[in-house]
Amino acid sequence: MRVKNKVKGQGATEYLLMLAAVLVIVAVAIYYVTRAGGYPAVSMNAANDGDNGIKISVLSGSIATGEWAYSVQATEDSYIWVDGAEALDAPSVSLGAYADGKWYVNVKHKDSGHLYFSTDQTITIPSP
Repeated sequence: MRVKNKVKGQGATEYLLMLAAVLVIVAVAIYYVTRAGGYPAVSMNAANDGDNGIKISVLSGSIATGEWAYSVQATEDSYIWVDGAEALDAPSVSLGAYADGKWYVNVKHKDSGHLYFSTDQTITIPSP
């Protein structure tokens, strides 16, 4: 005769542990699928502020402080990223004052790396 050594309830515990493992795996997969390529929808443009400054005019949407960065360079497609010091939202955010000349501006969402301007925005200071 065969004796069962299984403690009553052990099967339920094993089942719950397997279910918990599956749920964790599914949650991690959902997180990565939804984050991949995910970035805030923001409509914006770069402009001279009427003096020696450059600003980002936000038409719609926003990005929280710490989640975006900008680059203002004298060479197109050359980036040195600076973290945005405030939320990127309407009506505008100042990027600071710059010397006379042609500047190339771009904005990115830090987590996804998404660039908001497909080609760098060109700003001339002083504004013509």
